[in-house]
Amino acid sequence: MSTYEARLAALREQLKADRLDGFVVPLTDEHMSEYVGSYAQRLAWLTGFQGSAGSAVVLPEEAAIFTVVRYTLQVRELVDGMYWYYQSVPEPIAADLL
Repeated sequence: MSTYEARLAALREQLKADRLDGFVVPLTDEHMSEYVGSYAQRLAWLTGFQGSAGSAVVLPEEAAIFTVVRYTLQVRELVDGMYWYYQSVPEPIAADLL
């Protein structure tokens, strides 16, 4: 099991334990900063994506990563499509998946 696969599985287990339907992982820190420090790279930690614009939605049975079109190639190189759906922003929006 890869590190990112294990992290996704652990998040799903926590969702189940907390009786949550899903979790949104933005590419921002607690201050909504434009430039996110290395300590707050939550999206990269969970998915491997290192671009400057993106977010993820994790549900019990599926997960999607949302990026702007300029990261179309990079997200496919960094994030395992076996576990993540690739979605371009603005369509569909994260709310549609939820």
